[in-house]
Amino acid sequence: MLEPLQTLLDLYGVWTLVLIGLLALITSAIHGATGIAGGFLLSAALAPLIGVKPIVPLISVALLISHSSRAILNIRDIDVKAFFWVTLPAVPCIVAVAVLYGRMSASAIALVLGLVILSSIPMRRWAQRHAIRAGRNTLHGAGAVYGALSGASIGPGMLLVPFLLGYGLTKEAFVATLALIALVTNISRVSVYGSTDLLDPTFVALGICVGLVTIPGNWIGRSVLRRMTNESHAGFVDVLTVVGAANFFWLAYQNF
Repeated sequence: MLEPLQTLLDLYGVWTLVLIGLLALITSAIHGATGIAGGFLLSAALAPLIGVKPIVPLISVALLISHSSRAILNIRDIDVKAFFWVTLPAVPCIVAVAVLYGRMSASAIALVLGLVILSSIPMRRWAQRHAIRAGRNTLHGAGAVYGALSGASIGPGMLLVPFLLGYGLTKEAFVATLALIALVTNISRVSVYGSTDLLDPTFVALGICVGLVTIPGNWIGRSVLRRMTNESHAGFVDVLTVVGAANFFWLAYQNF
């Protein structure tokens, strides 16, 4: 462990690593309060500092710790049925696409993600106006699409927002259930990436350090969540959804 840490110091220097830790704390606090956005906000913040290529594998390692802590903090609020209905079709899709990750076009993935994420706002609001509720089959379908996108990118948890909220989850159950879904997602991704050269000891060490910093951030976010109404939570989710879509459109433009 000491050798990878020394390599990180040689590569980035002390102050860059301190900045990485600060960004991890801030984005994890947002993540803990909303249940979404932590992955893509963190990846967007760190990409200019560490490079684009290692982002998805590194963030996957960090989020293993972050999502574990959020799931434990909110374990009593997890909706077990919604969790299984999403993850059963998602996991095989995650593994299949993660295997092909190195061959996929970053610009195409980012563009599709931006469109899907942005469309989640009118989809959710239309569903609320028409009193439509997502059931088992709907969550199965959303889980399969989510899994395919998650195998090669950070942030498609946004896709699940209208379906989990349409299922009728409260803000607490939404955050808790999505945390457990995301934990399983990152376990699946890291299992695939770990068998390739996408994850070397240096970036595993950095991912672990970033993940540990997210634990107090998640605790701060959970405290904020308790003070939010369901309406303010939904509005904040919409704002982050737009930011997330814009982020992916920008990444698509950069990688075009």
